[in-house]
Order: sequence, then structure tokens, then C-alpha cells
Amino acid sequence: MNLYEAMFLFDPTFAGSFENCENEIRRIMDRAEAQVVFLKKWEERRLAYKLKGRKRGVYVLTYFNAPPDKITGLERDARLSENILRVLVVRADGMTPELMEKAAAPRAAEPAEGDYEGRGDRRPREAVGAPRGAGIDEPIPDLSNE
Repeated sequence: MNLYEAMFLFDPTFAGSFENCENEIRRIMDRAEAQVVFLKKWEERRLAYKLKGRKRGVYVLTYFNAPPDKITGLERDARLSENILRVLVVRADGMTPELMEKAAAPRAAEPAEGDYEGRGDRRPREAVGAPRGAGIDEPIPDLSNE
């Protein structure tokens, strides 16, 4: 048996009670002969785009032990569930209980506007040397006479 990490995305109306999510995950895990090691509600968030007509979703993080040949069946059961919008399952070799708790901890808040430290290429154009005002709002030059 291998250790796996699964992130389930639930319909928020179904996930109004976390007990519903927990029961659904345990039902799927029992069918796949998996043993749940860690299960925790992560957070409810607005989705980048609609999934099955939903704009919001509840994320649930799960760590479990399962035989490798049962993972495809587990993913299929999750896709067929009307209450689960998406699922992602990956191997989690080397995860300790402390690392699992840390992974389930709430994420840090997004940096404030103007605070771009550590965000790589997401700085405004002025910060990377483009002339001030250069950007999307500029008119496109007419090059048809050239």
C-alpha cells in the first residue's frame, strides 16, 4: 500500500455540514479498500470558473493508504458522485503527521496591493522597466501605411 494525498472539491450546498463530506469520502475510500490517515476541511473559496454550474466550492484535504491498482476506481467513483465537483489524487511519499497538519493549515493572506515581494513576474510593468503608462489601455498604432 502507498500513501496518497487527495484534494476533493465539494458542492458548497452539500458541504454545508462537514459530516456530509466526511461520509462521502469514507464511502469512496471503503469502496477502494483505502485507509484514511488524515481528513480535514481546508476552506471554501470562489472558483476561477464555473464547475457543474457552481461558482464556489469547499476543499477537503485527505491523506490515505491504498493499493496502487485501486486509485483509478477511486477517481472514477469521485467523478461519478454528484456532490464532488473535482478530485486530484497524487502520491505522498515521505509525508509525516506533522507535515500533513502543516499542509492542512489555512493559507497566508494574499499580499496587499503594491507588495510584490516574492511574487516573481507578477510585478506591475513600471517595476520591470516599461515606461510609465505602458499597458493595455494604449491605442494600437496604425501600421497600414508602412
